[in-house]
Amino acid sequence: MHWNISYGISCQVEGLGKLLLTLDKAEIAYVKFILEGYDGLGILSTEDPHEATAMLTYPLERKALIDDLMSVLAKEGVLKEVQNL
Repeated sequence: MHWNISYGISCQVEGLGKLLLTLDKAEIAYVKFILEGYDGLGILSTEDPHEATAMLTYPLERKALIDDLMSVLAKEGVLKEVQNL
């Protein structure tokens, strides 16, 4: 486990991936519902509700499934942008 301290405490844990998602405000709950429906797929935390950005943290062993899900959500028009962190 690695701990980085700057302006606050931020934690980077080995074995976890992060994506910053930009989506329609109305779709945040929908995406969270889908992620919660898959046991252990990932955790969605709203970063900025006004800009409709959310952080998705997921186990790296589920990356292929996350990539597939992000592709489907993008095709549905739910996701506007996905950034790897």
